[in-house]
Amino acid sequence: MVSCVAFACLAQCAAALTLGTPINFWLLRQEGVVSADEDRLVSAYISSLRVGDSDAEEKALAALTARTIAVEFEPSCHSASTSVVELVELSDGVLAEEIGVDGPRTFMMPGSRVARVDQVEYAAGGLGARAWDASVGLGIYLSQNTRFVLGKSVLELGSGVGLGGISAALVGASTVMLTDVTEGETERRELAELGGAALMQNLVANARLNDVETATATRILDWFDCLADDFEPHAKYQVVIGADLVHDEKYSLPALAAAVATHTAPNGIALLMNGQGRPGVNALPAALQRYGGTVQVEEMTVMHSYGSAGVLLTTYRPGSSDRPT
Repeated sequence: MVSCVAFACLAQCAAALTLGTPINFWLLRQEGVVSADEDRLVSAYISSLRVGDSDAEEKALAALTARTIAVEFEPSCHSASTSVVELVELSDGVLAEEIGVDGPRTFMMPGSRVARVDQVEYAAGGLGARAWDASVGLGIYLSQNTRFVLGKSVLELGSGVGLGGISAALVGASTVMLTDVTEGETERRELAELGGAALMQNLVANARLNDVETATATRILDWFDCLADDFEPHAKYQVVIGADLVHDEKYSLPALAAAVATHTAPNGIALLMNGQGRPGVNALPAALQRYGGTVQVEEMTVMHSYGSAGVLLTTYRPGSSDRPT
């Protein structure tokens, strides 16, 4: 993908774009799929910006977003000189890169759909405070594979800032329920920095920011409640989605699997994208298979201009029961 040097040039030569200056290019690549076209398409887009050719720019951007590529733009209130890549500690010494920006993060997804998400302070929202690589990857996947969510009811588990659910709403899901958990300071430390009231408030604001508030709703959903024998979901959904739901061994895979199984409608589907290499991720398929049905896992890579991350797309289709065997 394009190097940081190219972005320095972009900041100087891109004058006034409707969405601002592009600061990152994201590519979701399936395992075994190799293509050299992405660099050529990005180069064509950069060239159109340099010469100020708006027609060529529009065509080049359309060509990019016809692929599994998202273009991230700099917020209009943000200065290019302060775009930085930060190392953020998740837990137990696990580090992840994130791009630090002020204001809503703006992504043009495949199909030229624009998704904007405000983030919250890590201290207020824990691990859900940021849009991580897998959530961008899930947004790209849903935007490129619209058949999964078009006209369907969608539940997003562990929404965080809501990028996956908002992408589903922009694609044309009939309804989207954004969910997360609110925990006090003590509980958040004990449960690996989960949730916070700020997350729920931010989800409502992000739905409004994308003009999808009429198609979306928010709800507190604690996966551990789904383990109870007498648990009844508030509704079942044709599609259940989630990104970066497994981070370390502190998370309860049985609780996550229960949340997925109890909320996925018969003949429905769950699409869960998680980063590779994190403890517990490889145990997710077995946890889901306790509920019957079928589970498939596909390796993918989320590539961006500052690096890449391996992800696993876990697809779950329910069996005849939503109770574990």
